[in-house]
Formats: sequence, C-alpha cells, structure tokens
Amino acid sequence: MKKILIFCSVFLLVSTLFGGLLAFAETNSLGDLSEQQKREYYKQYQEIVEAINSENPRFTLELVPFEDFKSEDYIEPSEFKKYAIGRANAELVHEWKSNSDITPLSTASASKQVTVDSKGTSVGITIKGSFETQYDSQSNRQFFAGINSITSSSDKGTWNQTGYTPRLIDGRQTYEITVGGRLTLNSITTSHNITVEFYCDANGRVS
Repeated sequence: MKKILIFCSVFLLVSTLFGGLLAFAETNSLGDLSEQQKREYYKQYQEIVEAINSENPRFTLELVPFEDFKSEDYIEPSEFKKYAIGRANAELVHEWKSNSDITPLSTASASKQVTVDSKGTSVGITIKGSFETQYDSQSNRQFFAGINSITSSSDKGTWNQTGYTPRLIDGRQTYEITVGGRLTLNSITTSHNITVEFYCDANGRVS
C-alpha cells in the first residue's frame, strides 16, 4: 500500500461549512427552543451565510430548509459565524491510495480520499475509480483505455454525487477526474468540486 499525502489550499472551494459545527453542537446546543426562537435563530444563520457568500464568489453555503433544521444544531449566532468563517478557510488534504496487489490486467481500480480539515475536525470523501487499461506494443506498456465507473462517499453526513468530469492527460497515463457533489451535515448543505488524479503504470496498475 502506497500513500502520498499532499497538503494543498482549497481547489475550487465552493464551500466547506461543516464538521466543526458538528463538534461544537455536541456540547453547545441551545437545547429546547420555541418555534419562534428557532425562526429567529434561523433568520440570523441565513444572514451570516449570505454575508460569507458575498465576500467570495467561490463560496455557496446553504442552509437546509427551516423544517429540516435539527433542534440539536441550533447554537449561538456568534459561534455559528465563528465556525462558518473557519470552514470557509478550510484546507483539503489529499490522501492517495493504491493497491499493490493489482495485477497487469485490462481492468484496474483505486481510491483517493480527500479530507476537508478545519480547526481539527475532518470529513473524509472517498473517490473510487474503476478503469480499463490497454497494452500498447509499440510503447511496451499499458495505458488508460476508458472508465468503468467513478463513485464517491463521505464518512459523515449525507453525500450525493452530482456527476464527474474526466480528462485524459500525460499521453493517456493519467486520468484527471473532477467530482461534483453535495454534502448535508448539521442542517447545512455544501456543494463541492473535488479534483483527483489516477495514474496507470507500465504494467496496468492504477494508483
């Protein structure tokens, strides 16, 4: 198993307001609130989200509808804003994983994990790819020949993949895949475009 950790600034960060709110809400929930109080807090959360989005066009934070906002997710607006700003400045950690047991066959697979990390709280999104490889006698090596499937999942919340965009580069030795998805966690939905790369070696192993 080969792992390469690449720490990078957020790439095409659409938004990352989650995770930290989870840790905070577990111990700082406001408890029982009346319907009117909830609506007042929700309105303040909306104003905070709109203000953050207006500061940077890359951010598109969203709140789930009021009726879906969980009681345990209500916290003081000042703390909500603090964590919102922290999430907006989060970093992505890319963890590249390959299986050394993959043999030089025409079908190979690998997975990548991207971790959204902010203030010590992490949410992992795993992207799995299944590919076809083809031997080229002139080059005496195998190259990517196509994609069987690209799937993704998160280790917290609900992740819905909305699609992916592939790009074959480096003379068919590398697939650059940008996966789009929406994650709902702690009554907040965030949209993400995450780019990873899969490599095909001479024997058809993908990493």
